[in-house]
Amino acid sequence: MNWYVFRCSPGKEVVFQQAIRTRHGVECFVPMEKKRQQDRHGRFVWVQKCALSSYVFVHADRETFAQIPKDLTNIRPMMHMREGLFVPVIVPDVDMASFIRVAGSQDEQAVYLDPAKLNFKKGDRVRIIGGSFVGVEGTFMQIGGKHEKRVVIQLDNIIAVATAAIPASLVEKIG
Repeated sequence: MNWYVFRCSPGKEVVFQQAIRTRHGVECFVPMEKKRQQDRHGRFVWVQKCALSSYVFVHADRETFAQIPKDLTNIRPMMHMREGLFVPVIVPDVDMASFIRVAGSQDEQAVYLDPAKLNFKKGDRVRIIGGSFVGVEGTFMQIGGKHEKRVVIQLDNIIAVATAAIPASLVEKIG
């Protein structure tokens, strides 16, 4: 079983997530976030929105992975070039577990980042040793203000997600 990344029509992520769960009985993940928006009466309300437009992460075996695009229209696997061939993007289980812990947290506000705009070469690999993200591994770096430190989990060239600000005392260096 691997974590595969699928692309779908914007705004249809939850629909595809439910369809894949129903038809294939596999685990899916769509990162959600709370956003404040104005309703039709002019009042501000909090709503759940998809945090990453068009992405659905699916934990499936190779046969199920191949069957999903055949069963559902307007969804396709993300592919990348390796040794001259297009192969599906597979997210390692450890990275996906950390990503789900941070992106799926309702208690803490995650920040989504474009991995192309981040330089991870300068950061240290770290593990969070306290708080609500204990056990999450990622890159420790500064984002925003001088005193605002976050742990960033990057899924290779797909997306990066940063935890809420974390005190340095709750982080240990690994590797």
